[in-house]
Amino acid sequence: MGAIDTEGKQYLSNSVFFADAFNYLLYDGDQVIKPEELRELDTTELTVPYGNNSRVPVQKYRDLLKMWNAMMDGNAIYVILGAELQDKVHYGMPVKDGLYDMLGYSKQIAEIKRSYQKECGEADDEGELTVEEGVLKIKLTSAEFLSGLRKGDKLIPIITAVVYLGDEPWDGPKSLFEMLDVRDKRLIPFLNDYKLNLISPADMDDDEFDKFHTGLGFAMRVIKHQSEDADAIIMATNHKKIDRETAEFLNKAVNLKLVYEEKTGGVDMCKAMERKEQKDIITGAITGMKLMGASDNDIITKITEQFKVTKEYVLALLKAQVA
Repeated sequence: MGAIDTEGKQYLSNSVFFADAFNYLLYDGDQVIKPEELRELDTTELTVPYGNNSRVPVQKYRDLLKMWNAMMDGNAIYVILGAELQDKVHYGMPVKDGLYDMLGYSKQIAEIKRSYQKECGEADDEGELTVEEGVLKIKLTSAEFLSGLRKGDKLIPIITAVVYLGDEPWDGPKSLFEMLDVRDKRLIPFLNDYKLNLISPADMDDDEFDKFHTGLGFAMRVIKHQSEDADAIIMATNHKKIDRETAEFLNKAVNLKLVYEEKTGGVDMCKAMERKEQKDIITGAITGMKLMGASDNDIITKITEQFKVTKEYVLALLKAQVA
């Protein structure tokens, strides 16, 4: 997994940014999903595929998985939201995501079936099974017991988003149909498609980034333009502060090498860039003085006087050069 993959996973694990991403995807930026309505789920999918008599388990690991539990129009809403992060195009992504979703549904069926099996008694003469639920007795037909579901049981919907953090447009398939070699078009009505829910900054128009309501929109904009004019985008913030999580994500994932103070509060990206430029100049000056044979003490004295920085800062740069 590349740096942008790893850092993106950590960044989006924060429910504030996770909710912002799915509000963009599902609701065109409207703030419907609230961070406090999200609950972390185990990202390990370990289950026996539904109907697999061999009982061979399949194990897969999602990047991020959360349960959205909310009230809307007086009704309780439960949706499982998953995110898969990519820094490079994955040409088999529709199959990969489709497998995750089907494993998720299979796991739900297995859990429902297990809950019934724990409470079921012996079948009666008509092949029906009785489940105790408090004082209420519910009859399960043999068909219901076989499937693991009662006739009226429903599964929790699963929505998976692919968050592609590359700076080149996504040129891979966006649906299972795009991967299939169908020579006989009469077969198409009998084939089930699976489409990707893709969030790709490289494929967005610049006005799309305004639909985000956190630093995620700024991060997406920088990622799109990282090979062109990321510096200009940062300077265009005109000293507006960016949340620290976004600044740290961009610094590590996009290798901006911005320099800012390690303390709470927002980050002035313009000042961080100015500090980066100053650091580059100071590092060059240190290299030049060392080539001329200056001692570390002489370098520290000269640099602190010329650039008005602390001795500790210059010493850290000296140690970094040695390392």
